[in-house]
Amino acid sequence: MSTGPHAHWFRARLSGAGIIDMGAGEHASRVWRSRRVRRARATALAAGAVLALGCATAGVVLSIAPAEVAVTLTATGYRIGDATLQAVGFGVYSGSGTLVLSHSGRDLSAGGSAVVDGVRWVGFCKVAASGAAETCRLQSGTGTLTARDVWSAGVWHRTYGDGQRVEIAAARGVPVPFPVGR
Repeated sequence: MSTGPHAHWFRARLSGAGIIDMGAGEHASRVWRSRRVRRARATALAAGAVLALGCATAGVVLSIAPAEVAVTLTATGYRIGDATLQAVGFGVYSGSGTLVLSHSGRDLSAGGSAVVDGVRWVGFCKVAASGAAETCRLQSGTGTLTARDVWSAGVWHRTYGDGQRVEIAAARGVPVPFPVGR
């Protein structure tokens, strides 16, 4: 509603018209802020938006990028990440878990058992004669998981049956019958 000199005339005309009068008279006002405050607020909002976008991008990259673990096999031990297994016989390693290697001609098979994050896992891998690929079957309780490893440039590129990927730094043909990255 207007508050000018003609407002009284409008109120008198509309008083009997059955129109509901809502609220008091309107007053237009503006809060004046200095340009410096507006500029500082705009800069803070832009910096916050850039920071949020950077954090979201980093989260997506970290969730997509495969995990990486190192594996080494020597005559005296087998090391996978932080776990170490000591040789207790020809092709048999024991410690934080158990690993048994079996050679049949050029074929290499490996069986392993370990507790990972409080869950017992049992795995079996068959390494191709070329040493450039291996297939693994890993079992935990009633669940079974398959994995396909392809060796390239010092790294096993493991893809689990559910699509999860892991990179395992290892020498060509070194078997990994453990649930790395799970």
